[in-house]
Amino acid sequence: MHLPAALVAFDSLRHSQDWTRWRALAADAPPFLAPEFFALTRPLARDGTPLVAEAWTTSQVVGALPLILDGTVLRGLRSDHTPSFDFHGTSEALEAIWDCLRHDDRWSELVLDKVPAESLLATRLPELARRDGYPVVLRTDSRHPYVSLPGFEAGMNAKFHSNLLRCERKAGGVTLERIAVPTHADFADALAIEAAAWKGANGTSIDADAKAAHLYETLGRLLGPRGRSALYFLRAGDKRIATLFAVEDTHSLYALKIGFDPAVANLSPGHLLVLHVARDAERRGVRELDFVGHEDEWKRKWTASVHPHVAIRIYARSARGLVRYALREVVKPQLPEPLRSTPRSPLPRRCQRADVVGQHTLVQHVRGRLDRGLGIKSGVKRLLARAPAGRRLGDESRFAVGSWVRVKSREELARVLDDKDRTRGLPFVTVQWEECGRVMRVASHVRRLRDDHGRFRAVSRTVLLEGSTCAGHGTEPAGCGRHCPLMYRDEWLEPATAPVRDAGPGPHVRHARVRGFDEIVGGLDAFGRRDGVTFMPEMAAFAGRRLPIAGELGDVFEHDRWTPPRARIYILSGAHCTGALTGEKGPCDRACALMWHEDWLLLDPA
Repeated sequence: MHLPAALVAFDSLRHSQDWTRWRALAADAPPFLAPEFFALTRPLARDGTPLVAEAWTTSQVVGALPLILDGTVLRGLRSDHTPSFDFHGTSEALEAIWDCLRHDDRWSELVLDKVPAESLLATRLPELARRDGYPVVLRTDSRHPYVSLPGFEAGMNAKFHSNLLRCERKAGGVTLERIAVPTHADFADALAIEAAAWKGANGTSIDADAKAAHLYETLGRLLGPRGRSALYFLRAGDKRIATLFAVEDTHSLYALKIGFDPAVANLSPGHLLVLHVARDAERRGVRELDFVGHEDEWKRKWTASVHPHVAIRIYARSARGLVRYALREVVKPQLPEPLRSTPRSPLPRRCQRADVVGQHTLVQHVRGRLDRGLGIKSGVKRLLARAPAGRRLGDESRFAVGSWVRVKSREELARVLDDKDRTRGLPFVTVQWEECGRVMRVASHVRRLRDDHGRFRAVSRTVLLEGSTCAGHGTEPAGCGRHCPLMYRDEWLEPATAPVRDAGPGPHVRHARVRGFDEIVGGLDAFGRRDGVTFMPEMAAFAGRRLPIAGELGDVFEHDRWTPPRARIYILSGAHCTGALTGEKGPCDRACALMWHEDWLLLDPA
């Protein structure tokens, strides 16, 4: 039987009888496949036109696939807060929806990420597309760790289990608080706990994004009365020390967001909370605890079992779609090894400072390029100019690497800065005024650098200071948002003694482990990037290493405006550009912070 299907506007569906029918279709699906979830996550998704591909009979909706049309790319309607993306309906409905999609000429590429590998969408849709001659590419995506709950405690690692019980005794005993329908005050407590660690300091906690906070609070109000969600707290005495927001269906509990008070990090509150939530879910007959998200380091302590996901790419049989497929999937793999887009090849040898990591329209890209100049004139000059006699380096700073210095006061700086706040051409930028009077250690000398126009310049008597970046220390974004080190002339500094350190416990620092080299390279595009972020050759040396997270990129300044990046991007302590990609033209001593796409990392618990 051939079912009718159509690609309809998301908003029009919300105000029709089909919305209720879609809700009935998804009644036994995971809560994040319900229509209400897609409506709530829509403001957090990419810009574009939200649509729903649906199939129906005379009395019911039998298949629904929420999408968003982003230019000529048709994507799954999802955001960073979507645990998993999938189709819910019958095989016949999916076939009718595919027949509808292939007759729509608005898209040239269909992109579906985080699709469960064994789902109907991941198995049947590629089969239908290939049958009709559409190029299809499936790649491995995230892997969701999960714990099978019946008898889970007996199967835990004995040492890990005993350590948790020891932490529980050390805390004087803990209790689990499960709130099916949280009040606004309960939710505020959860947000405060989640923001108490590094996320709050970096402005990346849930409460830093009003849209994300609205998503989770509204989910609690909608799903809680149906028994499909709960807000958990772990209490030590009368204090809440950890929190978890979870949704569930008849089979699985999905742990969406977890946070803990860093003041009691020595008690492993996050792990203790998971232990008690798992016990409670097991008693209620839930079969599985799904951690969702990435296969992070802390989750491996609980389980080695994972639910694999795939990324689906289907290219339209149009000129644009076939060209994209040919360049990305046919030509690139056939190139000789020296020309392939891997960190060992010349193709991705570009500086991350040139990366455009935000989401922009074609007009904004063109306008931004024109504003910066097309580079034709400077390129011709460099081509015709004589090769330099040698790599000239500037004079060393009088301050040794590792020594302590103080940034001079505003009054003293005024005597060495010109009317444009420069000393020998180097500007003292606005965010550096925050550093006046601060004592910091010299990280390195700057004697030569590659500027924003690609020119190499000798620099004299200039240093980088530990912890001083363009991001500043305020709550508002500063610089370009990429945490690049600031340069200081010797004239702006004076010798100082090392500051007295506070003997108390330092702030909780989160860590991340860099994924394997082959795993990262497999997810790069034809230019060695992922979501605009270049994986530079020297980054391969960090594969497998565990490093502290120094920060997460918020908004970045691109094309004359602040914009959020297309994906979560992290800065890792101790991972700076060495300038190695400049080869014999270098060195470049700018030591820019390397940007790490979230898919390249395994994160410790939030």
